[in-house]
Amino acid sequence: MTGAVTLSLEVLASRIMTPFFGVSLYIWAGILSITLVFLAVGYRLGGSISEKKSQVSSEHLFLATPIASAVAIAISSTLYPLVFPWLSQINLIAGSFLGATLLLALPLIALSAMNPLLISMTRNIKKTGDGGAGRVFFISTMGSVVGVLFTAFLFIPNVTNFRAILVLGALMGTVATIYIFVSKIQKKTIRSRLLIAGILTVALCVSVILAQDRYLKLIRSAYADTASFDVIAEYTSMFGNIKVAEVKRDDGSGVIEKYFIQDGLIQNRTTTDNTSVSMYTYVLESLAHSYVPDAKDVVVLGLGAGIVPRHFKTEGLGVSVVEINASALDAAQNNFAFDPTGIKVYLEDARTFARKCEQKYDLAIVDLFQGDNVPDYLMTREFFGDLKKCLRSGGAVVMNTFFDSTDDEPNRRLLATMATAFSNLYVSGIDDGNIFVVASALAKSPKLTIEENGLTGQLANLVAFSVSGSRKVSPDFFKYSEPISDDHNIFSLLFADANMAQRQYLAGILPPHILIN
Repeated sequence: MTGAVTLSLEVLASRIMTPFFGVSLYIWAGILSITLVFLAVGYRLGGSISEKKSQVSSEHLFLATPIASAVAIAISSTLYPLVFPWLSQINLIAGSFLGATLLLALPLIALSAMNPLLISMTRNIKKTGDGGAGRVFFISTMGSVVGVLFTAFLFIPNVTNFRAILVLGALMGTVATIYIFVSKIQKKTIRSRLLIAGILTVALCVSVILAQDRYLKLIRSAYADTASFDVIAEYTSMFGNIKVAEVKRDDGSGVIEKYFIQDGLIQNRTTTDNTSVSMYTYVLESLAHSYVPDAKDVVVLGLGAGIVPRHFKTEGLGVSVVEINASALDAAQNNFAFDPTGIKVYLEDARTFARKCEQKYDLAIVDLFQGDNVPDYLMTREFFGDLKKCLRSGGAVVMNTFFDSTDDEPNRRLLATMATAFSNLYVSGIDDGNIFVVASALAKSPKLTIEENGLTGQLANLVAFSVSGSRKVSPDFFKYSEPISDDHNIFSLLFADANMAQRQYLAGILPPHILIN
């Protein structure tokens, strides 16, 4: 049980921290190193205690430890919604180390201390040299395997992160209480105290679970901002948490908008009648029509709120959509008027879809944001080579991505990678914002067409600026940059600084009750 909870806590911690600190290599290094540090501390602490305590005292501590761990889980789960927003605005790397410490330190120290305590007790009873250490660690490690599978396939798809970590505490407290109840503890006062502590701990965890909505509402009321965010739908999945929120300015200006938010990343914004107010949707369509004006069919990699494929469908194109997350499809249908009728929807990873592409398309729209940027395994020469095979000879890829505005080397590496499959690249967009890359095997001399659809004001200006600025990239710009392959993919490192800057910005503009889960 303790082995299972240990690894489950680690997996859930990464999910809890993503909306606040992102998913960069540095963040993962922090979570893993913090986990190992406090496991080591717990092992050493348990060993030291077992050397000094009697057999009876060790047994009492062994039974009290999971209860203490459950209490620590309850406390950390109530504190992180208040502390993480502050930590994310100081420094993401340092904040992630401190955040992982808050979530994991006390529970992991307590749980890992149980192994040496149990080994010591077993050695005293059986008079064996190693005290059954191999058996203890074998069982604990197999429990960890169960914990990972249980969390990945049951907890994450069905329970919010906030509740899941508290369920772990409640389970630990329940198992410990039952074990205490059936055990043969000689001192009745010790047994009674442990039972009361176990029952109270379970009650604490369950109470926080039941009070989640009221607690998050309290946090929300304490957050001063110029706009209110009301969550109208939430979807848990193995591929991230999706929230649909209605957003309106507190001063009454502007229109009410709906946000499609995945793991703290705003992926789309619409009005209440599902008209997009996200610049990138119009730019993707404009560039697609500009570079392949006679397109008959299009494949959209990444559904999001479904705005782009919906627009292509109304224009009479044959549309296919590739989306790894079935919950995203549900969110788009239930909240953003996406109708899959007449659209081929493939619920699979874009990489495997491209590798076995069964038909040819005139256009491929790549809008595959997860975490802070496009996943690095979808930016290699092998992926773009497979994607090229999905296109007809005059076809083009239109990709929505981010560039590093402070360092051109990551940008050059990405363009060099795309150039291994497509000899003609065109770039447009806005610094510190969305960048759009059009890739084609054939040279294009497009008549740039702006799909305004009645746009006005700043949104119309942003769309016009992005589309009109589309320019061909000279191979000289990236000729000294090495393309990235599957064998040595370092995009997560190259774009780490830019991604962390983007994550810090998002964590600063979104209220904590949106970032939680």
